Amino acid sequence: MKLMNLKGTFDFLPKEQVLRNEIINKLRTNFEKYGYLPLETPILNYYDLLAYKYTSDAEILNEVYKLKDQGDRNLGLRYDLTVPFCKVIGLTKDLRLPFRRYEIGKVFRNGPVKLGRSREFYQCDVDVLGIDNRFIEAEQILMAINIYKDLGIDVVVKYNNRKLMTGLILESGISNDKIESVIGVIDKLEKITHEELVIELKKINISSKEIENLLANFEYNLDEYQDKFKNTNNTYLQEGINELIELNSYLENLEIISSCKFTPTLARGLSIYTGVVFEFYDKEKRISSAIGGGGRYNKIITDFMNNGSLYPAIGLSFGLEPIYAILKQEIKEQSLIDIYLVPLDTNIECLKLATTLRENGFKVLIEMNKKKVGKCFEYAEHENIKYISIIGSNEIESGLLRIKNMETKEEREVKIKDLAEFLQKD
Repeated sequence: MKLMNLKGTFDFLPKEQVLRNEIINKLRTNFEKYGYLPLETPILNYYDLLAYKYTSDAEILNEVYKLKDQGDRNLGLRYDLTVPFCKVIGLTKDLRLPFRRYEIGKVFRNGPVKLGRSREFYQCDVDVLGIDNRFIEAEQILMAINIYKDLGIDVVVKYNNRKLMTGLILESGISNDKIESVIGVIDKLEKITHEELVIELKKINISSKEIENLLANFEYNLDEYQDKFKNTNNTYLQEGINELIELNSYLENLEIISSCKFTPTLARGLSIYTGVVFEFYDKEKRISSAIGGGGRYNKIITDFMNNGSLYPAIGLSFGLEPIYAILKQEIKEQSLIDIYLVPLDTNIECLKLATTLRENGFKVLIEMNKKKVGKCFEYAEHENIKYISIIGSNEIESGLLRIKNMETKEEREVKIKDLAEFLQKD
């Protein structure tokens, strides 16, 4: 048997996993600062649940890992955290709205693999159910900018409104039944050439005149849209432009407009979105694809519940893999251990000392294989452990330890009772 990982899956050794844990911990801490509550849902789901919002030929369904259980039931591994969230809403009859939740968990997609995109990966999602206004949309964009800043990444926020896109497509003379197909093509505008775009549109039977109108309609800025369509009877355009103007007002007053870029061709791909959409990009372009994104999806839970009530929702997802791919480029060698204790027939005393240090928040490693002292120093240097102390009966009796700094090669004499304070000051 050849030992190897499946394509798009990876092992992460301790120093790599420490960075990933730090990212997740920062995300969790920031989510809770904004009032989001933790949620966990199963990885295994009924396939019908995963597929309910899509037609059978939807691209995402081709990426679902399908399997059967011993009862011959059709199951699948979750490909995102939104559908399981819908299921929770449907099962929780006494849920009070608005409901803010976050979930950090693995999802699986049998799709293309590239830098920052795997087949087994974490999604880190926040969603709000029960609020339908630009107030919450602005707060989510603000939150995202601040979270990325906390992670050490400056981002550019591209934002748009699906209502505006729909209105512009209708204004181009294209029929209603082709709107979703056209949106899927327009979403690629920044990724493919003009010629390729025209070919894609002709494949879905868009005429040359309609293509000319369509491309012209996506070349304006927000002020120009407001002026050009101020007397329009197109409801989609009216609502889309008004919502974007209101959102812009928030972004300006929050002084984050300089980090935001109105992008009329941004659609976020999936057909679930009904209003404002946004994506986050690394300002330094270390990764070209989005490192997070989200938007408003007012229909999916409403349709899922199908009880006559409305369930407006908005959410965003932070991509752990692209964030990790950026930050690991700048990862520094750092010790995962604060001090390495080497007992010379002082096992009990070292365990007691280590317990005290651990209670004070220090990471302590005790040598338990009776390595020779020279080998212990080699190990400490190899593992980038800053401090090492050899502890024999003399040290225990005198209450004094010799602590060697493996970075500077200096030795210090420290009282056992003062060791925690010594490490704390360092």
